[in-house]
Amino acid sequence: MEARAPQPGLARPLAMTRITSPDCASYRAIFLEIGAPWLWDRVSEMSDADITEHFADPRQHLYYGHDESGAHLGMVEFFVADNNDIEITYFGLFPSLTGRGFGKRLMAGALDLAWRLDPNRVWLHTSSFDHHSVIGFYSACGFVPFATGFEIVDDPRLKGTLPRTVAPQIPLIEPEWSGIDAPSSVNATSYSRATPQAARR
Repeated sequence: MEARAPQPGLARPLAMTRITSPDCASYRAIFLEIGAPWLWDRVSEMSDADITEHFADPRQHLYYGHDESGAHLGMVEFFVADNNDIEITYFGLFPSLTGRGFGKRLMAGALDLAWRLDPNRVWLHTSSFDHHSVIGFYSACGFVPFATGFEIVDDPRLKGTLPRTVAPQIPLIEPEWSGIDAPSSVNATSYSRATPQAARR
């Protein structure tokens, strides 16, 4: 989904703090607390050196959102591409805070920062495995679908990068082959998902 102009009157933005050199242990814990319910596992495959190198790239932006009391509510990552597109790569609240209006405030803060960089567009990649209301949420924030596709990706619960107990709302497909490699098109350790997208990062 993409936005090519700011959405007026979206919400009162949260206070956003850019983190240019995150503490690796803290970042990993925050990322997994927010993202494991949606099968985010990138940090599980990154060493501390990988995380440090990733955020040493000035095109990578990490922000933590805070309310008026200073409480940490969520995180946003976006990437400023050489063609001046901005991709929101990760966006989420701590699970206990969903459904209370903070999502739009976090997005308002993220978009305010993104549009200050004068991009051609701001875009993001979502999927049918995200929260059931996500398309409506992004639409209300000014995003519109521009492409749809299918992906087959390894299930991190079967790769071992996330516990098998996370994301119970997403079916866990057990392997049916033993001692041989399953064909990639029917890999039982993978799942397919419909995704409004342009490209996968």
